[in-house]
Amino acid sequence: MKYPLGIQTFSEIREQNYLYVDKTALIHQLIDSGKVYFLSRPRRFGKSLLISTLESLFLGQKSLFNGLAITDTDYDFTEYPVIKLEFTRVVVKQAEDLENYIINAANSYASTYGIELTLTSYEQRFAELVSKLHKKYQQKVVLLVDEYDKPILSHLNKPTLAAIKETINGFYGAVKSLDEHLRFVFITGVSKFAKVSVFSGMNNLTDISMNNRYAALCGITQQELETHFDGQINTLAEKFNQDKTALLAKIKHWYNGYRFEEDAPSVYNPYSLLCLFDRQKFLNFWFETATPTFLIELIKTQKFDLSLFANFEVDELFFSAIEPERMTPEPVLLQTGYLTIVDYNDGWYKLDFPNYEVKYAFNRAIVAEFGHTPAGDMRYLRNLSQSLNAGDIGEFIKTLRIFFANIPFNINVKDEKYYQSLFYAIFTLLGFQIEAEVHTNDGRIDCVLQTDSTIYVIEFKLNGSKEDALQQIEDKHYHQKYQGGTKPIVLLGVEFDQKSRNIGQFVEKQG
Repeated sequence: MKYPLGIQTFSEIREQNYLYVDKTALIHQLIDSGKVYFLSRPRRFGKSLLISTLESLFLGQKSLFNGLAITDTDYDFTEYPVIKLEFTRVVVKQAEDLENYIINAANSYASTYGIELTLTSYEQRFAELVSKLHKKYQQKVVLLVDEYDKPILSHLNKPTLAAIKETINGFYGAVKSLDEHLRFVFITGVSKFAKVSVFSGMNNLTDISMNNRYAALCGITQQELETHFDGQINTLAEKFNQDKTALLAKIKHWYNGYRFEEDAPSVYNPYSLLCLFDRQKFLNFWFETATPTFLIELIKTQKFDLSLFANFEVDELFFSAIEPERMTPEPVLLQTGYLTIVDYNDGWYKLDFPNYEVKYAFNRAIVAEFGHTPAGDMRYLRNLSQSLNAGDIGEFIKTLRIFFANIPFNINVKDEKYYQSLFYAIFTLLGFQIEAEVHTNDGRIDCVLQTDSTIYVIEFKLNGSKEDALQQIEDKHYHQKYQGGTKPIVLLGVEFDQKSRNIGQFVEKQG
């Protein structure tokens, strides 16, 4: 079987006999139910392929859809003029670059369809193109916009952001005025920005990002996995000497878990699945496509506490669109695919990493960025794991100091969230169970770390000694919460040396 890795063009996939997971029944339902749509999905989730499929459909390329579900419907494959804008294809350094891209795209389509344009400004020229296409072909125009938010995300926290937004506002203002000339509009992106901020009051824009009916429009469901990849699953099961049920559980653990509505089925990231079956290895494929730099910077500048992931609950308003100037890490983590809905109860959504691949990728990126260690250098992490499993606290502290020694000097020692986030990411990455700021009936424990064999109750002292830290654990009976289990408990008091800006001395005691 041929896997369409890196191929986002529907016609090429169909003509060259690449694997295609049929989404055309949902696409027909979408077209039949409305006109102007917006869909937010993480990167590598098939948004560009969806746009390309819609392009072929509205161009009337019926032969490409032979054998697919939409040919069993009443869809007539009428040919429409189609305009497709892909904002990932343009490098926007200033607003003028974005204006020029829209002008050049309008000129290109005008040449293709044999239309002469006379207006000069980008929004007027685009509007002229659409109205003249409608008049010439006596068919309304289809507008497809892929990754609409790329220019905005490239200019977050930059002086150019306001001008970029103004340009985008002007463009969508023109789109709004063209309603009588438009047959269908579909816009995709990673982020959900407020309509008033970006879409210039497009009050007819239907956001299907959290619509149960279209939750599987992008992504692969469990049923689709077992139907379309049955042979590949059997091959992998044989290679790893596992029965099919065990292998499916492993695939699910690594790559499933994205839920885009509380009652929707979870789906797989298509890119990760295709890579798994192509390379026949369980690897962090999503991580290889790079973590968005703007997200890491947002976490750093706003000192986001990563330990919140342990029990992260939000209400419905959390999923509302955000303003580019007031972005916070939490909704961005959700929209970029690092968090997803894992549970819902009485109006509250519980969020967590969707799967092992994402959890590992995210924490590895945090460790590399916060600890300033090469992303591929896992020696220190391996030493930490080995020393903890062996109960060698001295070696554990010694290795941990390496990470803290690499923290830039401009990070204030009192920025506890920075240090806490690094500590949390390191041990999450190692696969240990870690809890930060654990509440008890007599206080709050800095950190509880569980290995396969031991529970470590850890207290750090920024302005105090290791003995003070240990005494606090004992005086407040922090360890009592974990007594009665099968694992031994180790109390660990650690002092933080402000002069060296690193972990200082420590003391340990059996709990």
